[in-house]
Amino acid sequence: MLGLHLNQKKILEYLLDHGSGATLDELAAHLQVTKSAAKEHVVKIENLGLVTFQDKKGAVGRPRRYYMLSEKGNETFPRQYSWLSNLILELLSEELGSEESAQMMERLADKVVGSMRTRFENTRSSAETMHEITKALSELGYRAVLKQSDLRKGAAIEATNCVYHSVAKAHPELCRFDIRFIEKASGGMKVKLESCIARGGAVCRFCVKKP
Repeated sequence: MLGLHLNQKKILEYLLDHGSGATLDELAAHLQVTKSAAKEHVVKIENLGLVTFQDKKGAVGRPRRYYMLSEKGNETFPRQYSWLSNLILELLSEELGSEESAQMMERLADKVVGSMRTRFENTRSSAETMHEITKALSELGYRAVLKQSDLRKGAAIEATNCVYHSVAKAHPELCRFDIRFIEKASGGMKVKLESCIARGGAVCRFCVKKP
């Protein structure tokens, strides 16, 4: 929920606890602000696609509008799946072996990039593509920073965390996801993992060059 006003976050949290929806009056009372002020916040998060609404008829009078979280709004709240995903990855690595596990991670990266393909294809320069890739990695859970965007000099992305650190220490082939993701998202650039947290590095550093 980065970039949202505190009251907008409070609205989303309130709607999370009230699955059947809430009226503008109820939201205003919760925020302890005027109805017009609450409406302004609702409109902003509605424009972001985080909130939807439904008009419900009562026994008398005009229908009342109830606001509720959209699917996208629900996805803004963190989910603690890391323990489960780590167990699954560890099991798959043990069952499949190093080479097949690496291939599986590459196929997974292909699928994820495919779901984001439009955002990479619509960039206007290689530097903009590198910025978009870094942003996408951050959305996937990496604390990613673009250190150099010029491919002529050798672009570089650094991540200060590893999303599957405990498993990757024993099964480094899982790092093929990161490498493949950047390769595919960049349109076929050459990616080298120069430093890896799972192998004792301070950061995961990906150097990106033209093939």
